[in-house]
Amino acid sequence: MQGHIASFTSPFKWLREGLSAVRQAPFGMVSVCIFYVFTMSVLGALPLFGLVLAAFFMPFGTMLVIQGTKDACEGRQPMYSVLFDLYKDRTKRFLLMRVGVIYAVFILVANYAYVFFAVDYVSQWKVIDGRLDWASVLDNFPWTAAIVTVIIYALGQMATWFAPALVTWKNMTVGKAIFYSFFGCLRNWLAVIVLLVVIFAFTMICALAVIFLLDFVNLTDYALFFLTPVGFFLTTVAYSTMWPMWVDIFGDVTSD
Repeated sequence: MQGHIASFTSPFKWLREGLSAVRQAPFGMVSVCIFYVFTMSVLGALPLFGLVLAAFFMPFGTMLVIQGTKDACEGRQPMYSVLFDLYKDRTKRFLLMRVGVIYAVFILVANYAYVFFAVDYVSQWKVIDGRLDWASVLDNFPWTAAIVTVIIYALGQMATWFAPALVTWKNMTVGKAIFYSFFGCLRNWLAVIVLLVVIFAFTMICALAVIFLLDFVNLTDYALFFLTPVGFFLTTVAYSTMWPMWVDIFGDVTSD
């Protein structure tokens, strides 16, 4: 199987199709996407093995979101049954959990790398009157730790972004799925960066528009009540681009 290279304008199509999916099944799309983000956050916050548990859930949650978006685009409501179907399938469950193991390795290495490179800098941060002194933070910001962590995390995302769908829909081995996912992202690095920039810009515009409107009608004290659903919507739109990306890069869901 040969992955395709998306064009420079593809990110705008991905975003447009993601918005279309949300428009066709707004409650279903928000439900599955926020469930995924919430579950990953809760598991990741657990002590000791939280990050590992979150990593194990990631492949299943990814399939929930991407299958849900596919269903919405085809006029059906996203369903949680995909989670149970994948877990009941012993072969798929085993493969997805192995993808989770690889994702966990990247996450743990990224976290430990940050601690290793940042510890000397963070130790120089000062707390004055119970508050963090931001001047000391800026003077001793762990740039090396931040850059190394971002690189490792990005490599992990590239290796596992499409891997769950590749093992589920293309019947690939885990190694092959990791390979195709990584190089599928690498070959489309420009389109991916454009998509991230567009999503960031779209998020900032929406957030600033809401803040401006609230300030105009003197409701800034209730900003949280308005920004929260907007945040849910923007998060859903961002994740809904996964299915259009998959279609452009890897095609349909049949195995090759």
